[in-house]
Amino acid sequence: MDAASNEISSNPYREGVNSSSIRLLRISTSRDGGFSGFLKVFPLADAPPFYSASYTWGKNTPSNTTIRLRAGSLPVLPSLVPFLRMVTEHVDFSDRDWWWIDSLCINLADSQEREKQVRIMADIYKKSKRTIIWLGEEQEEGSSCAGAIEFMLYLSTLSLAFDYHQNLRQILRGPNFSQEWAAVGNMLARPWWSRVWTLQEFILPREAKICCGSHNISRGKFKSAMYSIFLCSKLAHDIGHDIGHDLVPRPALDAAFNRRRIHQWHTSPQSRRMSLVALLAYLGNQSASDHRDRIYSVLGLMTARDRKIVGNPEYTTSVQQQFAKLVRSFWNEYQSLDIICFSHLFGRYCGSVDTGAETAVPSWTPDWRVYTDFASPVPLMASQSASEHIGNFRPLYSAKWKAIYYAPGPQLRQYANVRFHTNLKEIMCDGVIIDTIDALGALEGCEPRCCSFKCKEDRRVHSIIHSTQEMTDAYAWELTGLLDAIARSLVLDRQDKYLRFEAPEHYVLDFLSLCHACMNAESTVDATFSAWFRGNSKLQFGDYTLESLIKAISPENASSAFKTQYDDADAFLSRFQDTVKKKSRRMMVTNDGYVGMAPCRARPGDAAVVLFGCSIPLILRRVGTREAWQVIGEAYVHGFMNGEVNERVQEDETEIYPFRLV
Repeated sequence: MDAASNEISSNPYREGVNSSSIRLLRISTSRDGGFSGFLKVFPLADAPPFYSASYTWGKNTPSNTTIRLRAGSLPVLPSLVPFLRMVTEHVDFSDRDWWWIDSLCINLADSQEREKQVRIMADIYKKSKRTIIWLGEEQEEGSSCAGAIEFMLYLSTLSLAFDYHQNLRQILRGPNFSQEWAAVGNMLARPWWSRVWTLQEFILPREAKICCGSHNISRGKFKSAMYSIFLCSKLAHDIGHDIGHDLVPRPALDAAFNRRRIHQWHTSPQSRRMSLVALLAYLGNQSASDHRDRIYSVLGLMTARDRKIVGNPEYTTSVQQQFAKLVRSFWNEYQSLDIICFSHLFGRYCGSVDTGAETAVPSWTPDWRVYTDFASPVPLMASQSASEHIGNFRPLYSAKWKAIYYAPGPQLRQYANVRFHTNLKEIMCDGVIIDTIDALGALEGCEPRCCSFKCKEDRRVHSIIHSTQEMTDAYAWELTGLLDAIARSLVLDRQDKYLRFEAPEHYVLDFLSLCHACMNAESTVDATFSAWFRGNSKLQFGDYTLESLIKAISPENASSAFKTQYDDADAFLSRFQDTVKKKSRRMMVTNDGYVGMAPCRARPGDAAVVLFGCSIPLILRRVGTREAWQVIGEAYVHGFMNGEVNERVQEDETEIYPFRLV
């Protein structure tokens, strides 16, 4: 449901509704070709069987079409007119059917009624006997979907055939199906797929049908078709690795495929309800007329604890205030500040344009208004599979995990001492400074997904950046230890992209072999890794550059230090690409020689910090004359991801510091 107001002739809404009742509409075509209808209020619990509609409102422009009622008339949104034509003419429907259509059944001029109806929106879609999803007419300006539904119905029958029909992918990828793929791409690019409200409208109903013009496909068959598209978009030997989805444009495919995965999560008996934070991050490429609806539109999908955090929908508080309140409520409920890690992706400096200081949220508050091009199931280390309070959207078969990031450890977590200023512009939390950044590695040629306007303003920031200070030798590495730290940092010390298992030892040898291949100018080396090595070969690690370190360690000498039994030689490379390319992380070296990965927007002089209330180390930047800090993003600091700072605190090697985040 979009935020808008409909003009009402007379008053068809004389009988009010509340948080336990709804209006239902009967609609038919009159002799003159117009629409006539009947509105009636029912208790939701005792409502007769009814259809619900899911559609996009489009531009809130006046319409010449109205529905004539006994008590006046209702204007119809232009985008809704062809839908009403379809349901009044289609053989599947009759004029005796009851309908719930938000723009017609809610008095949006009454803000209190709107808030009450938003509270029960999920229950309305669950109660309806079927939701009809309207994507528009087959032929619309600049978007022909002719044949798309028929092709999707065909694809829905093929998922098992891929296992035994070796040529099926090649046939479907051939020129004979180019028009069908274009039509499917256009259909999946329709605005409906990118609206936040339509997610729960797709997920919650008992039954759902997707309509494009007069053609339709059930939700179940649509999901099967999407899996066939996924299989067809990958070459047989690339199954399990991420490559471009060339048959359908990537944004269009992601929007539909992500809904398929969320529906699997929602309906699986083994899965728990979905985390609010994971949902908000996964919807970063969706749009909303009112950004408060990014939260309210998924009330029906989130856990009971998260619904408690959100509270009742209300539209009087500003977007900035609501997003900051969400952080405070999250802390109060979970005693965790992990939510602030998401300012790494959702912040003023993360997007392609600067939205300005006037509308900005504090740096510790994720700004869910920021658009992200890619919706990753595990976008951050804070999204690790071990963190159910944050959650992620890994496949259901990947539910088990054994590894966890827990930087402060259980002892220091008790001393977080978190306090929120009453104006919700500042937050205090105790923690320790691990060290400050001395040097940052290059990302040039790696095609990182970073969309920050800050990085685009000066491409040189993706080159190696060294500070002017001398690096100390306080942390002396053995050669194999330094190699191990670098290799594990490049994969965030995880074996898989869902962050379930620690990286195996053979990853170090994989990294070393790739580096030697680059130095030998072997043409078979992955292009992204080759560009990364070329850009970082002069990065300084104490007395060594990366290049001199690799020269000093041969694979033969290293093999005795690391286990060499492994099943998938490409696994390290896949994890490297996930860290460097997809997550836009760059190698960092601190003044004392610690190694890790930092956000691409980090700079020398920034501090690597463990806040006792947050599971993941953060990169913070001093600002202002009063000792204040901005959150830049989360960081991997090798050797400080699992409570190691507690030992430093106990031995008085570091002091506890009260951080004021602004």
